[in-house]
Amino acid sequence: MRFVVAQRSGRRGEGLGNEIFPWAKGWIASQALDAHLVGPSMGINKRRYWRNFRTSRLDFVLEDALLRLPHFAFTEEDYLSTGKIDFGEAISQWAWSRGIAGRRAFVVSVGGMWGGYGSIRSARLFLLSHLLASRDALRNLYEVHSKLNRKKLFVAVHIRSGGEGFSAPRRDENARGKFNILVPGDWYFWVCEALRGEFGDRIQFRFFTDRKNPDCEEAIRRFNPMQFAQTGITECSDLLLMAHADLRVCSVSSYSLAASFLSDGPYIWYEPQLTLSEGLYTLWGDEEAQKKRVSPAILSKEFVGRSGALRSIDGRSPISFLGVPMGIGDPLPEHLVEHLERRLYSSDSRTNPLEYGCVPHFSSCMDEAQDEQAACVAGKGYGQ
Repeated sequence: MRFVVAQRSGRRGEGLGNEIFPWAKGWIASQALDAHLVGPSMGINKRRYWRNFRTSRLDFVLEDALLRLPHFAFTEEDYLSTGKIDFGEAISQWAWSRGIAGRRAFVVSVGGMWGGYGSIRSARLFLLSHLLASRDALRNLYEVHSKLNRKKLFVAVHIRSGGEGFSAPRRDENARGKFNILVPGDWYFWVCEALRGEFGDRIQFRFFTDRKNPDCEEAIRRFNPMQFAQTGITECSDLLLMAHADLRVCSVSSYSLAASFLSDGPYIWYEPQLTLSEGLYTLWGDEEAQKKRVSPAILSKEFVGRSGALRSIDGRSPISFLGVPMGIGDPLPEHLVEHLERRLYSSDSRTNPLEYGCVPHFSSCMDEAQDEQAACVAGKGYGQ
């Protein structure tokens, strides 16, 4: 009789990008506390996610019933007081301090988006497993992946439409640090054109949106006129396709953020939305919790500021930043181009012995390089 209740976001639930937070927190807590996970309920979600995950339309009854019982709520204040980033470590410390962990029966509730993606990193495989098992997901993934050319970069572009609280900033409005804003179509066109200009016919695009809109249709016409529409349920499969792309071009939305979180690969973000302070961009730096001395945002600023704009602490190897800010007119950063070039080669079957590819004898290559270097030095010495 040990339960963890992952509370749905809002009375009727929110979008998939938002709901992964309580879901991930609930699963991590259930593992840390050896308890049964209940929720977040999908049965009354306005987007009808019960269809995706084949859950009961009455699953909210159990969630709501457990929350009416005396229970322990793990809050943002509790989380911050532990000083931990990982959600599992934080709730374990809290549970032991409250004497909850040793009980034979309890109900603990978790929820909210606080803590950020760093706190739920250990739940990525759990989330991916449920997304892959969702209705139509594997069929949709195969339908798209089977038509991709693996010798080309796969770029996923998410163009969010208006509606449900999303609006374009006014001409005189500063967009920095603001969410639920619409990114102008010209930005997407600029980024896609910059990528195509750099990689030519070695790149392929696929465009994703929550509903039809002129910007998305124009982008498809310009950059992927052969893109086909899928049938069936696509919320989960679209998120997975975006996560497994070589690069994501994001909208300012939790859906794009979720795809980038699940991917752990590079993504391009709308530069005018990012907070800029002391020459450094942050996505969450304006949050009160991130202004504290030991917050992840402050520690990150210290690390990047100490290591230099594009060099690591050792002063030699370049840092490959996953998040890439770009504005209209900005060129592609060199480190992103280098990363994508490496990705092109590493995804080529000819470099993979598992697929009849070949790799060089590295010691021989080193010997040859050293011989060439010695000959070059000897030649210079003779010339002197």
